[in-house]
Amino acid sequence: MKHAAIIEVLLKHAFYTDLRCPSFSIEPSDATARLLRNHRCLVRSSPEGVRVLSPVDPMGQPFLPLPGDAALLFYIEVQGGDFVVVTDLTGVRGHSAPVFTDAGAGTDGELRLAPADPARPRLPTGVFAAVEIRPGSAPQPARFQVSFPARQARWAYYCVTDLAPAGGELTVVDASPAGAIDALRFSAVTLDPVDPVAAQIASRYPGMRCLCFVSDQPVAARAEPRKSLELRLGPDRVAGPLPNPSMQSAAKEDVLFQIIKYRAQPFQTP
Repeated sequence: MKHAAIIEVLLKHAFYTDLRCPSFSIEPSDATARLLRNHRCLVRSSPEGVRVLSPVDPMGQPFLPLPGDAALLFYIEVQGGDFVVVTDLTGVRGHSAPVFTDAGAGTDGELRLAPADPARPRLPTGVFAAVEIRPGSAPQPARFQVSFPARQARWAYYCVTDLAPAGGELTVVDASPAGAIDALRFSAVTLDPVDPVAAQIASRYPGMRCLCFVSDQPVAARAEPRKSLELRLGPDRVAGPLPNPSMQSAAKEDVLFQIIKYRAQPFQTP
């Protein structure tokens, strides 16, 4: 018997170039799986999302349509990877049982995070969030999606250098093509006397200067590294492309950092 998709739930993550997070898995709850089996539906899950296929008649209509008021519940699990590190979880903080629902969803099918409800039952162990949809009489296949934003943080470059203040001005520059909408801007900042990174640098590199350049705006994390950042002395590039700050580094909660070095004077050999 021929089957056709009647429901699709896509999981998208802004960190990944193709929006597909390999850490995701999504499966129906026991009650939903039982309802779908009773209507001879097939469930096909992948990190990209889940599809429900139904046997269809020669006219392409479901052989055993789901009840019009059917509520389907799916569980999202996160299996390893760096999901917590690369994801902006601001929206789900304070939710003991996050549930994305089609209540109030727009025509784009984007599911919304339901308001926190202390009375809502806790999710099964290992489940990150739930998806609750009521496809009803929506055109088939009924398409929904859950979008996860990438974590944002300012980037800080600590530059260790022997360049004297009178030797010229060092800057961090994004050399992206003119007009690039995601080009970054960095400004030199005065180091905090209690900055732990600066203190560590002063201890490891006595006699060297430490400069700090911080992005003017938070930078969204992404899997594809930025390859257009340079260290410049005046108009001249002296290092680059600069390594991107690691997602595991944190000078502060909302600041990621990278230490770079620029030596104006070559090492002296005996």
